[in-house]
This record gives sequence, C-alpha cells and structure tokens, in this order.
Amino acid sequence: MSAVWLVAGPGGPTTACYCRSCPPAGPITDLTCLRCGDGPLLVGDLAADPDDAVPEPARAWLTAAGWRLDEPVCPRCRPIPRPDAPRTNH
Repeated sequence: MSAVWLVAGPGGPTTACYCRSCPPAGPITDLTCLRCGDGPLLVGDLAADPDDAVPEPARAWLTAAGWRLDEPVCPRCRPIPRPDAPRTNH
C-alpha cells in the first residue's frame, strides 16, 4: 500500500509503511488534507478519539511536519510565503 502510517515509536510518533497483508490493527484515523486529499493514517494511541480530537503526541508530530491542523492542510499544499511579497496585517 502506498499509504503512510503514523505509529507510536520508542522515541515518539514515527512513520511506517505496510503491505496489504500486514497493516496494524485499529483504531485508525485517516487524516486527509482538504486540498489534495492525501495524508497519513494515525494508528493506535495516535488515532483520534470519538470526538475527532487528535491526541497531543500526534498533533505535535504533525505540526512539526508542517501540517496546519485547523483545516487540515498538509505541508505540500500550504502556500509558501515569498520573501518579496508584501505583508498584510489582518
């Protein structure tokens, strides 16, 4: 499978890939970017709870990887500010 899985590792969350015959057991949350539809599968203790709240270890990892979780939008779809672009204060 081409999916990226976010799993608990000895030093915190880490990514892994699995074949169709050996994916990890649930719970599993499919975190999907609203722009491109891509995203990791969060597994076990990193999966969202019934209220769709992503646990703090997964939130911290995803934020450090560049995810904007309020929408959610992945790092590849976030606009990259140009250094010469005028700044606006809203």
